[in-house]
Amino acid sequence: MKRRYKHRSSFIHKYHHVYIFITILVVSGFVMGCIGSRFIEASDIESLSSLLTTVGEDVEAYRFFINQFFLGIVLIVIVFLFGTSLAGIPIISFIVFTKGVQIGFSCALFICTYQFKGLLGIFLTLVPQVFFDVLALYLISASAIQCSMYICYSTTNREKLDLRKLMNNLLNDIFICFLLVLAGSYLKATLGIEFIKLFNLI
Repeated sequence: MKRRYKHRSSFIHKYHHVYIFITILVVSGFVMGCIGSRFIEASDIESLSSLLTTVGEDVEAYRFFINQFFLGIVLIVIVFLFGTSLAGIPIISFIVFTKGVQIGFSCALFICTYQFKGLLGIFLTLVPQVFFDVLALYLISASAIQCSMYICYSTTNREKLDLRKLMNNLLNDIFICFLLVLAGSYLKATLGIEFIKLFNLI
């Protein structure tokens, strides 16, 4: 009995391969975004490239910070809520895959629009914009998928959910994600804006 309880309480920690699964989704989405960018009409590249550096010279840093922080928190909460349902895994997987597509598309568009200069643009403007966002999405997605798997396991095996253990793990991950979103939003509203301005001057 004691062994069985130990197995159940440690269940949420067993699925380390979920991180590999998320990595595969991100990489697959990235490749898909790069490939998909090749089918863009040349006439549309100029209009799409404006999306890469949409921060204006007169942008208000505080308002930009609040906007980015709010959007990041909303995404974290949405992924978390999907993780509390049995159907959460495919939906979360799609969100993660879409993020990879977005990053891959942006990288390819940088190269297509600015050629060699695009490599500098990727590291100078794109990486600071997405680094902390990806970390936060990575962590909350792994936590939410494990939560959904735990619910499925407990339901199919007719075992009682250890809600206290489950919520403690989820709340810890959510708190870390909030800190990552906060750090990412601050970086984008300060250094990120300056890097984009610098890139536009090169």
